Amino acid sequence: MIRAHTYTEAEKALVSYLKEKLAARGIQKFPRDWHLKQLSTARNMLAGDKAPALEEWCRCIDWAFADPFWCDKVDHLARIEALWPKYMLQQGGAGRGRAAQAKRNPPKRGSWDASRKGKRYIGQNDPLPF
Repeated sequence: MIRAHTYTEAEKALVSYLKEKLAARGIQKFPRDWHLKQLSTARNMLAGDKAPALEEWCRCIDWAFADPFWCDKVDHLARIEALWPKYMLQQGGAGRGRAAQAKRNPPKRGSWDASRKGKRYIGQNDPLPF
């Protein structure tokens, strides 16, 4: 029994957005299974509570096509998914990971107490045993 896959409108929109970008670049022919592979990748890209929204992925596609290095290397959504961290870093790190959290809570500098220098045993002023 063959099970038919149903894809959401967002997944279809992401694939069609990439296809339009590729068509604007002059690519008209696609492999036979290209659409199915892109739909499957789009499902993974949009899945989960913390997944970027469709608009964010479209901005990432726009960024990749505008970048002088990546513009001719993007021909499938898996490449866009792999470029996501680089895109987020260049956009100022407004992501959801540890790097963004570190920017919100930077370590406090100069909080070390210099008067405790060399005191390894709390409450003891004796020299070290070795």
